[in-house]
Amino acid sequence: MTQSAETDLQDKLSLDTMACLTIRRPDAACSACADICPAQAITIDARDIELDHDLCTGCARCVAACPTGAMALPAPHPKAEDVLTFDCSRVAQADRQCDTQIVPCLGGLTASQLLESLVGHGKIALVDRGWCAICPSGGCAEPWANAVQSVESDLGDHAAALQVIAAPIPESRARPAPQPRRPRQQSYSRRQLFQRLTTPTPTPDRRSVTADQPFSGKVNAPALIQRRDALRRLHGTDTLPAALFPALDCTGTPDMRLAASLCPTHALSLSQMPDADALIFDAALCLACGDCEKAGAIRLHAQGEGHYTGPVTLARQAMADCPKCLRRFAPRDDQRICDGCHKDNDLAASAFGLMRRTQVPYGA
Repeated sequence: MTQSAETDLQDKLSLDTMACLTIRRPDAACSACADICPAQAITIDARDIELDHDLCTGCARCVAACPTGAMALPAPHPKAEDVLTFDCSRVAQADRQCDTQIVPCLGGLTASQLLESLVGHGKIALVDRGWCAICPSGGCAEPWANAVQSVESDLGDHAAALQVIAAPIPESRARPAPQPRRPRQQSYSRRQLFQRLTTPTPTPDRRSVTADQPFSGKVNAPALIQRRDALRRLHGTDTLPAALFPALDCTGTPDMRLAASLCPTHALSLSQMPDADALIFDAALCLACGDCEKAGAIRLHAQGEGHYTGPVTLARQAMADCPKCLRRFAPRDDQRICDGCHKDNDLAASAFGLMRRTQVPYGA
């Protein structure tokens, strides 16, 4: 990677608004990208994210921290080698090993990228140069730790395919750390600060339904899909251990419509059939946020049991169409019309009885 390519990375940082929890689900209070950014180039406001490309250093730490994969930088294109080695862009040309994949920061490697690399190479090595703790982009001794731990957990007995190699180099021999193109100025003017303090955070209606969007605020999760697909290729089958994903079980009959709308991703969806509604659960798309438990009768577990083959039916409830108002409802035993129409009948019967001054039996 050339120097110009490295310094141009900040211009290539992109945000997929359809996959961003902050934009699609402001009540989720996700600020992972802004919290991890060493240059403070990401500003989160009410249902909005601002990327300051002049402050961005292109380290990709925000890409690795995003739980859904909304933040993205161009993925590296490694050469066909038996062992793929990732090294820091600050390593001088004379200290670089042959056929090494240079990245802006090892902390910017996502778990999904590491899994994808394992599919094509079989073994991966990350070279620790020993200066991450004092590097403006790294900020800690092992900025890659979360991604590596996630991949090792996914690999299980084959975790040895991913290694971190300690090869320290004095920082005096390192290339200069990427710097913002301009210094950070005061974040807000007085007017902007007052506007921010007085503008309430909008709360989307979880019950609103449209033809194009069954439930408002659903986010795409490309990182989770990439992880599932990479694991399937590594295992050579579509059947995966369920322990790789979160699990849900029902202790009763939940409010299926509410549960599907509370889920931020498409892990929970409501499927309507002529005679029943079904709550469909795809564990591979679950963030394990626990929001669905608010619908009642649903419990979240960190790991599943058995095997994962794809979406499963979590709950099922018989449904019928009311012949009077044509609304869909969950009937009880021998119930022909919905509760609303039944109350209308009772009210009409009571009014008729008062007009005729006769006693009308309840429910007639």
